[in-house]
Amino acid sequence: MKNKEDKNGKAAPTEQDALLKSHRRSATAPAVQTTHKSMPFLASAIDDKGMPTRSYSISGDGSLSYLTPLQMGRKDLYEFIPFTAVFGMQKKERDIERAYASYAAGLDLMEAEMAAEAAHQPMSDLQKAHRKSYSELLILDEFKIERVMLTTPLIFAVIVASISQFIVGYNIGVMNAPAAVIFPGHSLTMWSLAVAAFAVGGPFGASVAGKLADTRGRRGALLINVWAFLFGGLLQTFAIDMYSIIVARFIIGFASGTSSVLVPVYLGELAPPALRGLFGTLTQFALVIGILFSDMVAFVLATEQLWRVMFSLTSIGALLQLLFAPFLLESPRWLLSRDPNSKRARVIIKKLRGMRYDYEVSTEANHYIAACRAQEIKGADCAGEQDEKGALAEMFRDKDVRMLLVCCLGLQMAQQLCGINAVFYYSTDFF
Repeated sequence: MKNKEDKNGKAAPTEQDALLKSHRRSATAPAVQTTHKSMPFLASAIDDKGMPTRSYSISGDGSLSYLTPLQMGRKDLYEFIPFTAVFGMQKKERDIERAYASYAAGLDLMEAEMAAEAAHQPMSDLQKAHRKSYSELLILDEFKIERVMLTTPLIFAVIVASISQFIVGYNIGVMNAPAAVIFPGHSLTMWSLAVAAFAVGGPFGASVAGKLADTRGRRGALLINVWAFLFGGLLQTFAIDMYSIIVARFIIGFASGTSSVLVPVYLGELAPPALRGLFGTLTQFALVIGILFSDMVAFVLATEQLWRVMFSLTSIGALLQLLFAPFLLESPRWLLSRDPNSKRARVIIKKLRGMRYDYEVSTEANHYIAACRAQEIKGADCAGEQDEKGALAEMFRDKDVRMLLVCCLGLQMAQQLCGINAVFYYSTDFF
């Protein structure tokens, strides 16, 4: 809903803006000049205007550190199982934001009460209500600001990585239209093998993707996968017979399976917590756009003279990724999981988040480190030493993860069993 405009054409203040303005004018907790000797960490709990500035928490290396309520929220969101990386889970993300805003505001109010009592200036009920309400609005407002803070390096890294999923979608639909013009006279069995080789290669690629991402890094694994797309695309473009196409389709399927694992992990680790929902949908969005594109170009290229051009688009997409590879930044989470003192990770965080000060970068890096240590079960373990079988069993035992895992598996099985793949591959034969 758009805000109403006043006579000067400016947006009229919303109810939230009015409440924030009211709180700024209201009396708040008195400034604390001194604190009790047993509570030195409360010295920076509130500023000279009585507004919430700092809380305290445990940093990534286990030491006590000062964090604002918003920073504490970001830290906890980094440590959560990333529900919002699952398509359509933005509501869960908003619920987490609201719940943490209430929690952090309550924690801040508790600190303010302790500081005020230590200064022999207790807060009134009205001051408490104003402070808690203002804190919640402030934190939620900061989350909204973060949601729209998209830096140029982050956008480019996301686009370049998403090209892999576009290529996956393109190769799902590329074999549909030109069936009658590729090596005319081939048997139905040979064509079926060529189509199915893509699906056969996928599980093999997916099975090695996790290990590859842990050993070579997210960026390194993605670039290796791009070379697989390039090789498979070239082999398919210059195929001399149906056997060459079958081999090429297997290689492309292998790369597609690897991409389907790597790209969501990469985007999830680059995305700020409040943007995981948006970035999580990009993998599926890029894939279906690739399917649509393959159907559109088939109207022009699915001929005896141009079918090789249609196949060459896979290699062209891979070449574009290699050309823009400098924009594909390494995952700071992976770097920090291997070396908590990594300077490269901090430089990347500064680029991705658009931060100006070193202390901001250090705080964000500590969030990553704490999340790595807090999450004992992940598809790719932070330490790289987790037993995969034990991790899978642990995921089913964890009540917070079990339902999510079952839903994901059920949706994927339903997608495969509903018959949509037959439409992707053979719709021109059906109609």
